[in-house]
Amino acid sequence: MRNHTQESGQAALMATLSITLVFGMLGLAVDLGWAYYHQQTAQAAADAAAQAAVRAALNTSPGGPTCGTGIYCGAVTNCPASAPVSPTTSFDNACILASANGFTTLGIDAVSMQAGTAQCLRFPGRRRPIGLRCAYRRNLPALFGSVMARGGFSPSARATAGAFAAPGAGSCIYVLDPSAANAFQAGNGASVQVGCGIYVDSSNKSPQAMYVTGGANVQANFISVVGGFTKDNNGTTSVVPTTGAASVPDPFASLPSPAVGTCSSGNFTAWQASPYTPAPGCYNGFTVANGMSLVMSPGVYVVNGGTFSIQGGSTVTATGGVTIYLTGGATVNIANGSSVTLSAQTSGSYQGVLFYQDRTMASPGTSFFAGGANMKFTGSLYFPHALLNIDNGTNTAGSTMALVVDKVNFQGARICWATPAAPRPDSRPATPYR
Repeated sequence: MRNHTQESGQAALMATLSITLVFGMLGLAVDLGWAYYHQQTAQAAADAAAQAAVRAALNTSPGGPTCGTGIYCGAVTNCPASAPVSPTTSFDNACILASANGFTTLGIDAVSMQAGTAQCLRFPGRRRPIGLRCAYRRNLPALFGSVMARGGFSPSARATAGAFAAPGAGSCIYVLDPSAANAFQAGNGASVQVGCGIYVDSSNKSPQAMYVTGGANVQANFISVVGGFTKDNNGTTSVVPTTGAASVPDPFASLPSPAVGTCSSGNFTAWQASPYTPAPGCYNGFTVANGMSLVMSPGVYVVNGGTFSIQGGSTVTATGGVTIYLTGGATVNIANGSSVTLSAQTSGSYQGVLFYQDRTMASPGTSFFAGGANMKFTGSLYFPHALLNIDNGTNTAGSTMALVVDKVNFQGARICWATPAAPRPDSRPATPYR
């Protein structure tokens, strides 16, 4: 009888302990589910806030970020306890979205953000002009499972969003030849400044796909080369090029070709006191020389054969938006102290494209920007099957463009593509930051 009583007591004790453990496990499971729900909520809030901030930054400064003018650039910072009523920066927009998703800094939440320009945040594989990183943390007490989770839970989430110009719209250089030696070459003290980066698709390793020599200096956010890279004779680059990289496709491969139509003479060399004012259309060659002045009206100019040639100290301007289409073997030659200011169209099929060489021309002649020409180009240069020589004191300071060529050779020139072009802004969804 005594043994039976002792066994009953032990069974009751074990049952009590088992029930406690079972309820503790159930409570922990409920708390974990609750914490997971809050983690998912935090991730949604982080994604929404990051994208909202970046879109606000793009709307404020579509051509490129300027810190302090509606764009927040800074280190990790907490949102205020109360969401801003009238946002003045991209950071404020992110805090408003955080609050709308149930996150504040009152009591249980910590909402911190880091934002900036390309110089502040680096993204894998490229730098983007505007970026924002959001980090949310919520401290939750353990409710039912407090015995097994004494410290409670701290579900958190982080998201990073970036915005950048679409392919071909930024100030990158794309060198498309798949196998040429020295597909990208800089020498003779050339200074090449690129606001985006440089892609060299040539797989050549002997001697190399990219060659920087003769005191030339190449500055870019990144340099990506499929084949080999060599620098010597005091040639320098601002970053170490990545070799063995993947090939990058032609960013303008889908660009339509304009109709050629009936062409007239494009000879603007005879002296006259007033500027020439040709209309958009088709021209058999296009030559300005003898110090003449020419003003181009907005539209598409087709140069069918011959050369788009600006020589002899002539002045050519087109600020209303033009696209110069080169076909029938046409090339470009701007040299001999000429002054050229050209801006691409800001809408339509050729938005942002200034020079467009017919991609069906298999082996067009070399085009030249040379001889001390002073050029300001706002728009992209597209020479997909041609060598482009930029040399002999050519100055393009202040230009904004993408350069897309088969091969390019910089010699003794000062070239600046330091500002990303404004057309075709694009934003990418926020992705979890790791």
